[in-house]
Amino acid sequence: MIQIPKDLLDHHSHIRLRLSDMYGILIDKKRPFRCDDTLQTAHCLEVILTGSIVVRYGSYVQHLMAGDIQFRRRGNYQLFPSDDYTSLLIFMENEFVDYFLDSHVPEFKQEKLNADLPPFTFKTSEFISANIAQVIRHIAHPQEYSRCIVKFASHQVLLQILSADQSKTFVSFLKDLVSQKKVDLAYFMENNFNRQLSIDDMAKLTGRSVSAFKKEFTDRFNTTPVKWQLNRRLEYADYQLKHSHDPVSAVAYSSGFENISHFSKVYKQRFGASPKSARSEPVL
Repeated sequence: MIQIPKDLLDHHSHIRLRLSDMYGILIDKKRPFRCDDTLQTAHCLEVILTGSIVVRYGSYVQHLMAGDIQFRRRGNYQLFPSDDYTSLLIFMENEFVDYFLDSHVPEFKQEKLNADLPPFTFKTSEFISANIAQVIRHIAHPQEYSRCIVKFASHQVLLQILSADQSKTFVSFLKDLVSQKKVDLAYFMENNFNRQLSIDDMAKLTGRSVSAFKKEFTDRFNTTPVKWQLNRRLEYADYQLKHSHDPVSAVAYSSGFENISHFSKVYKQRFGASPKSARSEPVL
């Protein structure tokens, strides 16, 4: 599992904008990435520069080629790029989307949308390509005002997409995106207990402030998020040890533990025996 944008920052040219933790990232051929389990912690505007990429979201499968633009909300994806794939990724938070909508489409009657829409895909234009070329130059070679230029170029691209969207579905989608709907805590934690997420990440992904997330979680589960997560990981690991032939290290990693020694220690504290001893029981 990879987490983006965090896991891309050390390997690709990027620029961080001052507003709402926005990032512009250039993906090049020399450092490709692919993963059948990707957690995208921010909304993403992607412009395919060369090659292609297959994006899977739930039951939806989309094939993107050079010249395609996609807007993906934060969430879980499977990403399969081609060997010659390169792209520009612009990650943004709700604050930027809200700022953009308030600046350009403050008066709009929002349509009711399907709660699980797939990512939106559009075609580039000559005007968008010119803006993208500016963004690429300023990410690869930052100068004074580069952050401002990348931010306003992002505005330009989104405006071009809005002007080409005759159905107005995309603007309704953006309005819905920033309505700050909360994700059910039990559903979220059960689907993400083995991911490397900070409390800040959990709060953001469930549509809450950090303080509201902690309070609501404690009120509902009568424990802290960290303790709940540890117990759930241990339960999952115990089941895998007793019902699979996977090595102990593989079970530990799939359960969310990054350190085998730590896993062995907390497992023994919880179950009174080492992980290896669980293997003495027959696999059903």
